Formats: sequence, structure tokens, C-alpha cells
Amino acid sequence: MLGIILYSKTGETRKIAKRLQEKLSCPLHEIIPESYDPKILKPVLIEAPEIGAFDTVVLASPVHGFQMAKVMQAYIEQTDFTGKTVDLFVTHYFPFTWLGGSQTLKQMKRFVEHKGGSVRHQTSINWSSKKREPSVLAMLALYP
Repeated sequence: MLGIILYSKTGETRKIAKRLQEKLSCPLHEIIPESYDPKILKPVLIEAPEIGAFDTVVLASPVHGFQMAKVMQAYIEQTDFTGKTVDLFVTHYFPFTWLGGSQTLKQMKRFVEHKGGSVRHQTSINWSSKKREPSVLAMLALYP
């Protein structure tokens, strides 16, 4: 069973995650922090979804300050991904993927693998680009 775990501060990541959820008819759970301030280094999570029922997990997060959002980092650090296949997608405003998207995906992959998960797909979506919709469609096409 596949499930989507998402963190979204402005709603842009949520919009794309909901499109994936609609296509796959799968559960979508949101990570809820005590504060959405991206400057908080050790965020407290009010809601940290369980992944035990899922074989495959899609982690969706925005990029904050050219790196992984601290909320997503806190979630991954407290979650056991042993035996799970994990797909990653990030959203960002930067004009080029190398300005945060690629770096964030590398960070997330490293953290997930350290927690026992196996990363399969990785997608970076620039929500301010004209190529946004083709990027979203390419990601959706990964799931038949």
C-alpha cells in the first residue's frame, strides 16, 4: 500500500500532493508543526503520521533556504523507514533545480537511507516556472 506524507507551509506542495492522491486513491497525511516559522531549528511536531501500514511512502516537502525544511528533517529523524520504498518530491521557487531542489533531494535521500528506507523516485518541481506543469505530469506518470 502507498501513502503520501506531506509538509506544506504555503499550500503549493499540498496542491501537488493532492493531485497525486487523486490519481492513486491513496491516503494522504500531513505533518503539522507547532510553528510554521522556517527559522526554528528544532521544530516540535504536533502531528507526525505513522507509516507502518505503507510499503511505499511518498514524502513531499518544500525547500527552505536552499535545503530541506526543518519540519521534514524532524519528521524523517523520528521515523523508522526500515523496509520501506520511499519516493521524494520537493517544491521550490528558485529558477534552477541546483539552487535548492537537487540539494534538498540529496539531503532527504541521505536521511531516509540512514533511517533504513530505500529511495526510488526523486522529483524537483519549480512552482514559479513555466515548466511546472510538465514536471508535475512527469512525476504523476511515474505511478501507473
